[in-house]
Amino acid sequence: MEDKILSVGIDIGTSTTQIIFSQITVQNTANSFLVPNIKITDIKIIYRSGIYFTPLISREKINLKKLKEIILKEYEMAGICKKNISTGAIIITGETAGKENAKEVLNVLSDLAGDFVVATAGPDLEAILAGYGAGACDISKNKAIKIINFDIGGGTTNCAVFSEGKVVDSFAFDIGGRLIQFDEEDKIIYISDKIKKLIYNLKLNLSIGEKPEFDDLKILTDVFAKVIFETFNNQDLSREEEKLFIQHKSKNMKSQFLMFSGGVSEFVYSSLKIDTLSDTLRFKDIGPVLGYSIRQIFKTQKDKLLQPKEKIRATVIGAGSHSIKISGSTIMFEDDILPVKSIPIVKIPMGEDEETESIYKNICSKSRMYKDTNWAIAFRGPKSPKYSQIKKIASAIVKAFSCSDNPIIVIIESDFAKALGQTIKNIDSNHKIVCIDNIEVTNGDYIDIGKSISGVVPVVIKTLIFKG
Repeated sequence: MEDKILSVGIDIGTSTTQIIFSQITVQNTANSFLVPNIKITDIKIIYRSGIYFTPLISREKINLKKLKEIILKEYEMAGICKKNISTGAIIITGETAGKENAKEVLNVLSDLAGDFVVATAGPDLEAILAGYGAGACDISKNKAIKIINFDIGGGTTNCAVFSEGKVVDSFAFDIGGRLIQFDEEDKIIYISDKIKKLIYNLKLNLSIGEKPEFDDLKILTDVFAKVIFETFNNQDLSREEEKLFIQHKSKNMKSQFLMFSGGVSEFVYSSLKIDTLSDTLRFKDIGPVLGYSIRQIFKTQKDKLLQPKEKIRATVIGAGSHSIKISGSTIMFEDDILPVKSIPIVKIPMGEDEETESIYKNICSKSRMYKDTNWAIAFRGPKSPKYSQIKKIASAIVKAFSCSDNPIIVIIESDFAKALGQTIKNIDSNHKIVCIDNIEVTNGDYIDIGKSISGVVPVVIKTLIFKG
């Protein structure tokens, strides 16, 4: 038996806004009827929107009214109603995540898009979704290799490293095609604050109101390309180059292969020569010359440069088709409290023979900051626990929630959620319970859990980070 669900992906980027709809097939792949094994067996993109320039009221504010009009128009063009959407993600990316009304935009659009459509922001998540959409994850899994995807948009370059189908690192740079913008007379009308010091240190003649020389732009984009080259080759960055990292640095992992996605990638893989100002400014930004600089620096490593499955649409396809995970099949949940959104994760360490009091103290110390709100407890747990172990864990959890009216939400990496959930319910019949497994999360993550599909629940793990 299989179920088909509709998913939406909406990417509101520095330069462009895009929407896709996907049909996701969920099926029991088990040979035995006794132990179900529900998996996503197929993802099919059924509609791709046009590519719109992200509407702005000013440099600091997104035009929410026009954005809503774009999305409603695309729902109509696709012939899809909000009530039929089961899952998906709205992701606000690049410099747009720093606009003063970014949070408001996400809240409004989340309600507009569907009951279980998550609204997220943050360069790490964007990097991962773009890597999925570009095909880097699948290639790393199928070829058992380590590969890094550089998703270069208007405001940021978001990087994700995949090893044998798993994300092992994600980070981002203030490198993008619209960090400098031009008017119809080819005069500079905008320079991002994030690169002004770099321009000063490079002694480049780039000023607002002035028409630049091509060579000055090329020197800047060559520096950006050098940072990407050094990152791929695991070389040390200079102190000035390190300042281009957003929020945190990379883990310095050496990848065997690389690929590019995002709008700028169209010029990385193109054969167009960009060596004049008019070549550069066809989109009134530095995107074309940035792509050309990257193409040039990787000439000697062409054998390591792989073709992406998607370029400019990688992030929106990742958001609409790959943001969802499926829980294990042997779980326990009370469907009337689902969906739940933006539940912070409290992950606790747990040894094989941990005692009830020790587990209880760990939960209390980690969850102190979430006293007045819903939160989820997460842990790895023993692989094949005895009933005595399950009872100790259940007793500790019940004790930790004894003074709270919030539902008990438990996420386990190992496969014993149903047994744990039932044991918790036997001890405490007053609390609503959601106990799921085969999901890996960490502190700092947030989780969204949707209504059940074929006996499992859809899950989206996210990080809600807005840059100031």
